Amino acid sequence: MNDKDRDIVDLLRGHDERGIELLRLRYGRLAMKIAYNLLGCDADAEECVSDAICAMWERIPMQTPNPLLPYFLRTVRNAALKQRRAMQTQKRSGGVLLSQEAWDALAELELFSDREDDSERIREALNGFLGTLRREDRILFVRRYWFEDPIGDIAALLGMSENHVRVRLTRCKKKLKQYLEREGITV
Repeated sequence: MNDKDRDIVDLLRGHDERGIELLRLRYGRLAMKIAYNLLGCDADAEECVSDAICAMWERIPMQTPNPLLPYFLRTVRNAALKQRRAMQTQKRSGGVLLSQEAWDALAELELFSDREDDSERIREALNGFLGTLRREDRILFVRRYWFEDPIGDIAALLGMSENHVRVRLTRCKKKLKQYLEREGITV
């Protein structure tokens, strides 16, 4: 853990509000991007990031996340998914309906978050699968299904056509299914 993250953790552990300010300053923009990608609304994203920061405030005294950034971003993502599920129940998502493709992808990947008894095994399998992918495919997969970046943004980032990104993502999902089945995880 770097010194800046250690300072944030120490401040949060001591329930010093400067820890919240530093966490927001250091990682707030990235957290907002993740929350916005999942929720599609600035106000909902801000609420989600605030909820995640409150969760960090409550959990840090009992846990020492190392490194801090992935722990915080996972907290933000989980808060956003929880909020989105609640909105979906109300048949809306930040006032904008999500595309069927986004819901389908989310449904496929939520296999990894709701089964507590197998969560460690599934997490290891997913990490193993990501390790089998070429760097570019791993970036595509994580950018689309973890950060939920739009296809156009991913295409621009990697210098590909949107169609090419879609085709490669489809192939990655098929490979994931085959990999999980080889690992004895039913999809």
